[in-house]
Amino acid sequence: MTESRKAGLPPSGLHAWLSVGLALVLLCGFTVAGGQWTAARLKALPSKEAGPGRAFGHVDSLQRASDGSLRIQGWAISPDGIRKLEAHVNGRPVDIPYGLIRRDVFRAHPGKRGALAAGFDGKLPIGDIARQTDLEVVVVDQKGGKTTLLSQPFFPQAYKTRWGDFRPGRSVDPDDVFFFPMATSHVEAGGADGIRETYGPYESRTVKAGIRVQILYMRTTTGARGDYAFDPDFVPDKKCGRRLIAEDSLHGVMRYAIEKKMPVLFTLNGGIWADAPCDAPQWDINDVLEQDETLCQWNDRNGVMPDSAIEGQAGSFESPELGRALSLNVFAERVRFYKKRNLQQAAALIQRFAIEHPDLFIGISLDPDVYINPFFEGRQWYDYNPQTLRQFRDWLRGSGPYANEGGPGVPDLRAYRRPQPLTLADIDRMRGRHHASWDEVDPPRKFPKAPHPFWQEPWTQAWEQFRRHLVKLHYDELSQWVAQTGVPASRIYSAQGFMPPGLMEPFAVRLDSPAKSYDSGGVSIEGSAPVQGRLGAIIYGDSATNSIPMEGKLSLFGEFRHYSPEWAVVEYNTADLTAPRRMASYDRAYRSLREIANYGARLVSPMAWNGSPGEAANTTGYVSYTSLRRTPLEDAIQHFMVSRYDLPRGARLWTFGSGRHHDTDGWQAGAGATVAATPDGLHLVLDGEGRASAVSPAELAMRPGAFDALVVQAEGGGEDLRLAVDVQAAGGAWQPLVAEAPLRQRERRSAGFRIPLPAAAAPDAVAFDRLRLVWRGRPGAAVDIGLVALYPAPRPAAVEPAAR
Repeated sequence: MTESRKAGLPPSGLHAWLSVGLALVLLCGFTVAGGQWTAARLKALPSKEAGPGRAFGHVDSLQRASDGSLRIQGWAISPDGIRKLEAHVNGRPVDIPYGLIRRDVFRAHPGKRGALAAGFDGKLPIGDIARQTDLEVVVVDQKGGKTTLLSQPFFPQAYKTRWGDFRPGRSVDPDDVFFFPMATSHVEAGGADGIRETYGPYESRTVKAGIRVQILYMRTTTGARGDYAFDPDFVPDKKCGRRLIAEDSLHGVMRYAIEKKMPVLFTLNGGIWADAPCDAPQWDINDVLEQDETLCQWNDRNGVMPDSAIEGQAGSFESPELGRALSLNVFAERVRFYKKRNLQQAAALIQRFAIEHPDLFIGISLDPDVYINPFFEGRQWYDYNPQTLRQFRDWLRGSGPYANEGGPGVPDLRAYRRPQPLTLADIDRMRGRHHASWDEVDPPRKFPKAPHPFWQEPWTQAWEQFRRHLVKLHYDELSQWVAQTGVPASRIYSAQGFMPPGLMEPFAVRLDSPAKSYDSGGVSIEGSAPVQGRLGAIIYGDSATNSIPMEGKLSLFGEFRHYSPEWAVVEYNTADLTAPRRMASYDRAYRSLREIANYGARLVSPMAWNGSPGEAANTTGYVSYTSLRRTPLEDAIQHFMVSRYDLPRGARLWTFGSGRHHDTDGWQAGAGATVAATPDGLHLVLDGEGRASAVSPAELAMRPGAFDALVVQAEGGGEDLRLAVDVQAAGGAWQPLVAEAPLRQRERRSAGFRIPLPAAAAPDAVAFDRLRLVWRGRPGAAVDIGLVALYPAPRPAAVEPAAR
């Protein structure tokens, strides 16, 4: 390292606090007697503990000493003077001797306070690393301000082989791979640069990074001269006003993916967000079709608003145009023609790409946020388009397309026919008034909250079920049109938003869920699982951490898995949409990713690689829910990739924290015992009889035969520590699964003790909801559980939860 580098001559254009040692080491191995450990890249972050101070400096060296400690050397100066330097090892502070003479620093920063005696040199008692260990070097100035010079995780060297010995000679099935496609744009102009460098060192056979790019298949067209056919070579330099019409072309994304060997999730977006940046009828067929009000969604006053009627909605750009949307009714022949044609033109090219480059194809996600326009938030309700009302009447009585009599170009909807079609007399009783003919049947247009709340009215319930049916039908048709091009249903995803309800009641789970006290836009979980695809969820904030209230007993992710066992998260950030300047914490990201994986998701697509960088938090222009780079979420993704290195997707894994974050992972103590989250994992103390139990979170949906082994990493409890395993169906009694046996008699592998699980007794065996680890050992002894995992059986033998 050069003297100028050691002395911290700042790169041009960077703030002083960011000019410390970035990217000093990239997965460099350090070896010392008795063990190995691995350091990921070194990086600087603003301190999370206090308002950032004005110190700056450099960590010159990290070296493993012969006594097993970690020697750290460097320098730091501050215009406010330095009170002390601290190293935080998994959150525990250790003082670092400071004040050594550094003439090189003095020469590089003449006149700076404390520059001559700016050096530090100390040893940290890290020892052999069995779990992830986080190191932070923090400067505390004389005013109490804190500046983080270094934020660095270290991993056990064995993490790359920990799960490999569970599958010797076993190939990786494509469905065993969990993907992180990072949302980005402008890929040919460098919009995806850095993803490989940031995540590549952590990739394994079962966890991979990639990109997600939206292709606007109704907007990137040949224009009027070519009847608005989809153009895969659309040049993304055209503008409407100050905004680009589109940011990427399909062939451009494919070229980038092939050149960089970067897997891609293609978002084929022809929905309400596709034309929201600006009006471009010279290219966008959606904008052309919206000029015909008979094709648009109508409000409850039989009006169609201009696109610009709404401002201030949260989105990845300012003031999206969401006032006008195309109707979803099946009689909108022109809309359906262009939508199907252009979607299939794009999907056919993607299918060819998938055949030629199978390792680079993650899948296709469809129009994000298919809604009956809810953006007027109760001031106006939609869709009262006359053709939609015609379909509503047909749906009520089972006629028209629901009897395969819709006419030319109208789909056969007999599969969606109501179990019990209604008669006019039924409608009369439901509404309390007489209808001379079906033409007089009209949905509710007034939504009073008192004296009779509208959501409790049977007629409102029928209208809401129909609106949910429209959304369900649209996603079904989109998935069918893509599947007709040859794309497997297993690679097709919807993209529905499920935002935290806040103070409102939970959103609908089922198509026939009770009506809500607000305009929910026709959204339901059941209606978002396409018939020829999988449910793709858009989740932010508390939705992303699986911690929102629900209308039933299952959690949000439990419902996702129930309706679509191979679900995916196609747009995501743990930040709160209502707090755009506040960066989400590491704890939230850790919990979120743990839950997503343990509920069986296929992938997570974080927002957004080209969004706000983490160092801009709390500044004007920072948008937390599009912030990924150099954020706690980025750290958590990397740590997730390490913990699941070569672990097949579908495994359930609880690591009880990650470095400085200690977590019970939802495990609880059995009767009479206590558990605590510690740096060593889940800490459990055996009672006076030498017994204690740890109970897993609920909603495991653990079907017999789906997992062939339980893996437990545990220390302590005495020489004859014994373990039994019980299971419990939802609401049922505990029953034994694995008989008690000394833990030392179990096969010990690098990840922990392997405990074989019995095969399924019957194909229809009931799924278990919870797992209980029953320990017996020396009375009063402590047991530290570092890891628990359910290792999946080979995929052909595994039984997945069935959707209803």
